[in-house]
Amino acid sequence: MALILCHSPKGGVGTSFIAAQLAIALAGQGHDVTAVDFTYQDALKLFFGLLPTQPLMEMGQATSQSMVVSGVELLSAHSLSRDPHFRELLARPGHSPFESDKLFIADVAAGDRETKELLLPHAMLHICTLLPRPGSLAALTKVQPGTPTIELPRTVFVLNQLDDTHRLSRHSHVFIRELFGDKLIGTVRRDEGVNEAAAMFEPTAKFAPASAALVDLKTLALAVEARCGLAQADGDQP
Repeated sequence: MALILCHSPKGGVGTSFIAAQLAIALAGQGHDVTAVDFTYQDALKLFFGLLPTQPLMEMGQATSQSMVVSGVELLSAHSLSRDPHFRELLARPGHSPFESDKLFIADVAAGDRETKELLLPHAMLHICTLLPRPGSLAALTKVQPGTPTIELPRTVFVLNQLDDTHRLSRHSHVFIRELFGDKLIGTVRRDEGVNEAAAMFEPTAKFAPASAALVDLKTLALAVEARCGLAQADGDQP
């Protein structure tokens, strides 16, 4: 169906969190979603309430016994991304390991630009997560070096941990919105419940069901559906 690539040039901005929550929200909309962790850190599963010691099945070895949490199939692909045969397949025109009826969401580490560049031609959408902080905004020039960020056709932005009680956060939001317009497809409010849920190895929706971030994430999922032209599936929408 489609590959959605989640990568930011700046680490620590919440890319894995956004990838996980987007996968959960889209699965809740009725889509057949597979979330693939391409990172060495292996943190994507934590936002599904799994323990660090719980292994994920490798992509390419998935069977009917693959782990499914919150309606999302979870796979690991860090080792596979180093496999020369997999890289050759990604680089081959007209071939893709993501051609199926599934919706794939790939979580790629900030420093792993090589994997990001290999996956990008196969992606329907590239989501770059930002924080309303100077270091994150300064990294905008690194999204695709050599190309003005506003001219990247498949790249959209999500502003994470927005806090309107802080002036810098408010002003950063205004700046990003004016710079990118409708390419800023979502904002997610800062909520301590998110970090507390991760610390307890529980999904945010279970630990903090009233979290404002969950409302924002559902709105983000709808925006991604519209951006990718995904047909509305039979999920939990009224």
